Amino acid sequence: MTHSLETLQQWSLYLRKNLSKFEELNSPENWQAPLSDGELYRSVYESVKVAQSDEELRKLQRYNRNYQMCRIALRDLSGLAELEETMRDCSELADALVAASLDWQYQKLNERFGVPIGEHSGKPQKMLVIGMGKLGGQELNFSSDIDLIFAYDEPGRTEGGRKSVSNEEFFTRLGQALNKSLVDFTEDGFVYRVDMRLRPFGDSGPLVSSFSALEHYYEIHGRAWERYALVKARMMAGDFELANDLFDVLRPFVYRRYVDFTAMDSLRDLKQMISAQVVKKGMQNNLKLGPGGIREIEFIVQAFQLVHGGRDKQLQGRQLLPTLHYLLEKGFIELPQYEGLKAAYYFLRRCENRVQEWNDQQVHDLPQDPDQQLFLAQSMGFESYGSFLESLNVHRDLVQKEFSALFAEDEISEQASAMSKVWMSNFDDEEALDDALSEEILEKIPADQRDFFTKLIRDFKQSRSVIHLSANGVERLNALMPLLLEAMFENGYSQIALTRILSVLENIVQRSVYLVLLKENPQSLKHLVKLAQVSPWLTDMLAKYPALLDQLLDERSLYAPLKLNALIDEVEHLLQQVGDDEEMFMQEIRHWRHAQVFRVAATDVTGNVHVMHVSDYLTWIAEAVLHAVVKFAWQLMLKKNGVPGGLDIENPRNPFLILGYGKLGGIELGYGSDLDIVMLYQGVSPSDVATLPAGKNGRQLENSLFFVRMGQKIISLMTTMMPAGIVYEVDTRLRPNGASGLMVTDFEAYRNYIENKAWNWEHQAMTRARAVVGDNQARSAFEEFRKSYLQRPRDIETVRLEVVEMRQKMKDSLDKSDEHLFDLKQGSGGIVDIEFMMQFLVLAYANRVPELVMFSDNMRILESVSKAGLLTEQQVEQLQSAYQVYRSKYHRVALQNEKPLVEQTCYQQERESVKMVWEQLMQPGQVG
Repeated sequence: MTHSLETLQQWSLYLRKNLSKFEELNSPENWQAPLSDGELYRSVYESVKVAQSDEELRKLQRYNRNYQMCRIALRDLSGLAELEETMRDCSELADALVAASLDWQYQKLNERFGVPIGEHSGKPQKMLVIGMGKLGGQELNFSSDIDLIFAYDEPGRTEGGRKSVSNEEFFTRLGQALNKSLVDFTEDGFVYRVDMRLRPFGDSGPLVSSFSALEHYYEIHGRAWERYALVKARMMAGDFELANDLFDVLRPFVYRRYVDFTAMDSLRDLKQMISAQVVKKGMQNNLKLGPGGIREIEFIVQAFQLVHGGRDKQLQGRQLLPTLHYLLEKGFIELPQYEGLKAAYYFLRRCENRVQEWNDQQVHDLPQDPDQQLFLAQSMGFESYGSFLESLNVHRDLVQKEFSALFAEDEISEQASAMSKVWMSNFDDEEALDDALSEEILEKIPADQRDFFTKLIRDFKQSRSVIHLSANGVERLNALMPLLLEAMFENGYSQIALTRILSVLENIVQRSVYLVLLKENPQSLKHLVKLAQVSPWLTDMLAKYPALLDQLLDERSLYAPLKLNALIDEVEHLLQQVGDDEEMFMQEIRHWRHAQVFRVAATDVTGNVHVMHVSDYLTWIAEAVLHAVVKFAWQLMLKKNGVPGGLDIENPRNPFLILGYGKLGGIELGYGSDLDIVMLYQGVSPSDVATLPAGKNGRQLENSLFFVRMGQKIISLMTTMMPAGIVYEVDTRLRPNGASGLMVTDFEAYRNYIENKAWNWEHQAMTRARAVVGDNQARSAFEEFRKSYLQRPRDIETVRLEVVEMRQKMKDSLDKSDEHLFDLKQGSGGIVDIEFMMQFLVLAYANRVPELVMFSDNMRILESVSKAGLLTEQQVEQLQSAYQVYRSKYHRVALQNEKPLVEQTCYQQERESVKMVWEQLMQPGQVG
């Protein structure tokens, strides 16, 4: 202890008045050590709950409250308790006092009215007490009131008492009795000031609401400030088992599933109201509400929570400091911001507690009395009040600066003001429009495009989507359009870009939250213009899936697609968030996949990634999706059908294995590629029977049927059409016996089929096959088999003949080349010729050159071919160069929404090189 009891009492009038009542607290050894986890709650709850009468209840409530408040004040003022301990103990004390009082009053009412029974479930009902504000966040200050909301699950009536009443009446009486026991002022003081104004309809609303009434209220009447209030809502007393059900009702109101910048306007309005009150009441020195005060730090953090929390559940936390740290981890704020806001929060909250510890009053203003000012400064570690104020003002200035930077609306520029005049003009009045179109604007539009510019804007303004906008939507569109047009002209007017952007807006304008997103983030407008200029595919994606506009917010992530391990980490996080909710999983995995592909495309069109890496990124995304889908389907199957036979029931491995073929296997996916997959299970017998989950009756599935159903579920999860589309088109026809074969086969049957029944084209496909999902055991089994099978001795001429024959069949049926156009993929000298030559070389020579089977992608197979001398270095370089050129163009045309056809005059050198190598390698009798 650094200060004497006399000094601590000098700093706290409350301690002077109360410490003499608690003899043991006058011995420092009784409060110098912190309480263990849960100790405060248990001791207070058990002490209060044993009351035998109303009078004794009130005595015990107030005794425990004052005893613990003295202990908390002693530890805080002496510097023994960190801020987190003080806030936690104040909150835990409130939890215990409310819970004990609630349970006591519940038992008392049971004796008179009986037990409330739900009319639907027939089960006993209890009241839920929701702590709001700082109590909800377990950040209660020393002399805070407590904000509560009361709720119950079902309507019904009481049973077993002297008189039966409705559940609503019972819980209203319970709420009234609880509040009265807490707020009544006796000779021992009161317990808490209770504020119920945050409940539906405030003071005019019912004291207690059913879950359905709460859901209806927030759906129909919920206001923006109530979203803010519910961020910290926490179940603190009552039926904790029902808490999840209640918060499932509340969560969609608080956290929207999209990035929601409408919250920024709501918080701005709320802050302006508070600021007006501050000025009106002269509260500039208010630690909570004044400029740079605690509320501004809370607003900064909760702005990010409300805007992004629907998409990132980690932001749905109730406590400020952990959430602030998460904002740093995820790059929402920089380290200097984090450190400054954290230090300010610590300082302001400690100061708030010291002010309230003076006399246990709910005050936030700095003291006016000189002696009290000095005592406050000393308790905060300063020699004088002046030096304290200097430090306080440094913190408040930083907070105010950060708050203003986040919430300030940019002043409209001169150019945006000119654009506003154009946008707001009557486009049917040519004279008015001519007045609005200044010379400066007209100079930026080519003369032959000016009429089309006005037509584009006119058609958009008169489109069905815009005409039917609500007043709120019109206001948001009018705020956005000048900024968008300014961004449009900033780097030179582009008719194509404007056309594409307006098509995106027409699709999203009815969901005006996205208009706010663009308006609040000037950088997102610049990215939108930039991407619209280079790719109709990207703007089509934005029009189809407006949630992708979120991706425009952060340049660091927009142009930095993730690698496989990071993608796996993200889908694992997604799986944790959705739990076993199948619809949510399907929705979220679609949004996630679209977002990742969008980032790759944005990076691609801006030239920030090499062509070969584009396919790597796209393939990794597919692998991460398959990883998540298989894991989700496996958990569903285990829950429904139990553990497959032959596996450890306590800790079963997942024997499911997915092989990627074609572009997926070759790590060469494009933007529109489907997934060629074969689904297997390895290490268990098809005839073994699954063990049903405990307590579940029904038919036990043989493994063969278990895994077929799992395969069907995987396909359904990926291909079911939803508002966010599908994840991928999936092709499973490469499985044993094709479309007539089982959807999922055991590994031994697959191996037997490949060894004894597979056609030559299936042998070719094996050169591109790769395990993309599966545990180490299953992957190793497949890789070992693939290598040994591909390395078998084969007759070179037979392989050559069969490959050439298959290539000709494909060319005859699939080549779209004509006298004007060349098919990049199927045309002579195109992509497939290179792929078939590699497949031939692997099948014909892998028994002599084992390195040929190490990889499944063409570029690395070509490197192995070069090292083995099967082709000359020049030939390999020509094929690699041609392959990269073709693949680059293939990606380009996909992003332009065009088919992979080019003019016959294109790529003649590459095509001739490929055809020359084909002639030299694939003619009968040639030796590699």
